[in-house]
Amino acid sequence: ALLSLLGVEEAPPGGRDVLFPAWRLFFERVAERGTTVLVFEDLQWADTGLLDFIDHLLEWSRGLPIMVVTLARPELFDKRPDWGAGRRQLTALSLEPLTDGAVRELLNGLVPGLPADALAAIVGRAEGMPLYAVETVRGLLSDGRIERQGDVYVPIGDLSSMRVPDSLRSLIASRLDALPPGDRSLVQDAAVLGQVFSADAIEAITGLEHGEAEQRLQALVRRELLDLERDPTSPEHGQYKFVQSLIREVAYGTLARRDRRARHLAVARHYESIGDDEMAGALASHYLAAHEASDAGEEADAVATQARLALGAAADRAASLGSPDQAIAYLEQALAVTSDPADRAPLLDRAARSAAVASRDAVRFATEAIDAYRGIGDRVAAAAATARLGKVLLDESEIQQATEVLEAAVPEAEAVGDEPVLAATLAYLARAHMRGARQARAVEAADRALAIAERLNLEPIIAEALVNKGSAINLMGRRREAAALEEAALTLARRTGDRGLEIRIRNNLASAIIVDDPIGATRMYQEARELAADLGDRGMYNWLSGLIALNTFTMGGDVDAEIAILRDALDAATLRPDRIRLRMIRGVLEAQRGVAIPELRTEVEELVGDSTDPEQLFSRHMARAFTALMIGNGRESYDEAMAAFELTPQNPEVPLGNAIRSAVLLRDAERAATVAGHITALGQSGDLDRSSQLGAQAVVAALTGRGADALAAFRDAYAIETRLGQRLEAAVIAVHAVELLPGEPEPRAWAEEARPFLVEFGLRPWLERLDAALAVAAPSAPEASAAPAPAPAAPVVAPRD
Repeated sequence: ALLSLLGVEEAPPGGRDVLFPAWRLFFERVAERGTTVLVFEDLQWADTGLLDFIDHLLEWSRGLPIMVVTLARPELFDKRPDWGAGRRQLTALSLEPLTDGAVRELLNGLVPGLPADALAAIVGRAEGMPLYAVETVRGLLSDGRIERQGDVYVPIGDLSSMRVPDSLRSLIASRLDALPPGDRSLVQDAAVLGQVFSADAIEAITGLEHGEAEQRLQALVRRELLDLERDPTSPEHGQYKFVQSLIREVAYGTLARRDRRARHLAVARHYESIGDDEMAGALASHYLAAHEASDAGEEADAVATQARLALGAAADRAASLGSPDQAIAYLEQALAVTSDPADRAPLLDRAARSAAVASRDAVRFATEAIDAYRGIGDRVAAAAATARLGKVLLDESEIQQATEVLEAAVPEAEAVGDEPVLAATLAYLARAHMRGARQARAVEAADRALAIAERLNLEPIIAEALVNKGSAINLMGRRREAAALEEAALTLARRTGDRGLEIRIRNNLASAIIVDDPIGATRMYQEARELAADLGDRGMYNWLSGLIALNTFTMGGDVDAEIAILRDALDAATLRPDRIRLRMIRGVLEAQRGVAIPELRTEVEELVGDSTDPEQLFSRHMARAFTALMIGNGRESYDEAMAAFELTPQNPEVPLGNAIRSAVLLRDAERAATVAGHITALGQSGDLDRSSQLGAQAVVAALTGRGADALAAFRDAYAIETRLGQRLEAAVIAVHAVELLPGEPEPRAWAEEARPFLVEFGLRPWLERLDAALAVAAPSAPEASAAPAPAPAAPVVAPRD
């Protein structure tokens, strides 16, 4: 990966998922040895890939002594209006024009002895731009009025009559006009090549002999129009460059339109003769510039074809180097010069693929690609593009829309008879059904996909189908079978090198084993989060951070650190589903410390807005249910939790856990029995599932006067939670048992065991509830017990994907 960064080797497969982590790791290892400074000059010329990598480095290398210094002209903000926005440790400096005194000091330092009139004229024209003063001095040098002696210039001619141009551009233009015609033409040729160029390139497009080209370029160096890179450590060693980009701009502006076309075509053909893939972007830019300088008609059409092909190759190169935004930019330029629908359709399709990686405009490009393929009658390509659209929607958590797209795509793929496309469509549909809590349909779609993919040896699709089937049957309660399928999927993902899929599989495998081994599952979630951070996969990083925070809270780990991660993740999240979920989970943790309870409900309501997506509506109901529980409104809490359950969510145990706590708050045996029946009907058989069932049965037994049965069920549930390290859930059971069985000594002993944990983590609502329950001596009936304080929603343990 480092060799590809230096242009020595081709980029390894995997794009930015491989390249960015490798480059970042190198700088992190350097930073481990001491403070490391990365300086990027003239960043306004950077492509989006470099800008993305700097963002990636800043986002994922926190905590290491790395300072990034970027120098740029304001044009950078045309490309990235939000550059640096939201960075917590950012210092931004805007360089204002120099004062007249500073310009005067600069000139006196460069040319001691300038006449006062000349000095005043230059200062007045400069308007605070140091480049104006420097270019004036260079003009005097070219005219032979001053000569260089060491680090300063000494007047050797009459400076009293010097003319000071009105503007910096006119000053540079006058310098270029003063050149001999051959040298002026050579500067124009160089301007077409770019800011930096080689003598070989000049020779190739001008026909000059090697010795003559070097001699004339050296003369331009002496005139301080060009400079030669002499630093042997620089990748531009031995190349020439304009001393100022404005000189190049002015020189290029003096070319007539037809001369520009001819020169750009000459440069493009020179680059083609080299055959270096690294020149793909430069080659494309010259063909595009030649097209823009062509007259409409056959002349422009001929160059347009070359421009389209070159831009397509440049897009491929950018995508391979982890710069999807740059690839999109090239493809959009290609689309602008392409009118034939048969040529436009694949360009749109390629743009959709890069946009999916860049997480922007993918739906638009994919939809346009599908329409374009259908317009030219390519049904196979249209079916494949439709499958990719479904995957994009799934990645953006638009489950309902993804399901509709993929369900419509299946008969289309069947009709065209393309089995790989059909297998991919079915595999993605399995994921959509699983995410939409239609587990039987998910298994059916996955089995169909596997039957085709196995026969055709389509290992990436086999891995996709296995992970989705495993996740579905896990949610159906078949956790051991699910774990076996996820393990098989993980093996395939590693073999195919799909690290993004590996993250999903690790997440879903952890979800299959968590009910029996929550500590091991949390460790697997953490490993997956580290991989997501390596790849810069913000979506999965956000998802996993939520799971880790909930389970860390339940186990009594470093909750404050996880809340800080949730805050950072929420700040960086752009997708509405991510923002809703992160805000919800952070609120659940904070509210149990008695913090910001009303804000949780208000902010989740605002984030959901007018959405009709079932997952987002589920979050709205759960925010209402949980906050109502926190303030002691058991009836609203129960109703909202059951409304969430009626949405048939992917994680039905979450609203049911809230509902059983609401029933305790209400002392309502009928409601508790209803919830307990639903929990049992889930058919889940893991240890934590068994604890949830026992807890609900204990509540029902206590509220119906069957104290012995209640105590036995509480005892077994408490033992499971304690054995599995679930300190919070063990404390919840202890508090519930003390509240509902106040005369029993055993629950009081559990409560005393739970107290240090509640104190240590500042869980004030639970402590108040515990103290209130212990203060009740021996109530005559359950209804006489002190009203319990709220309880937390159950952790989210089911897979996302």
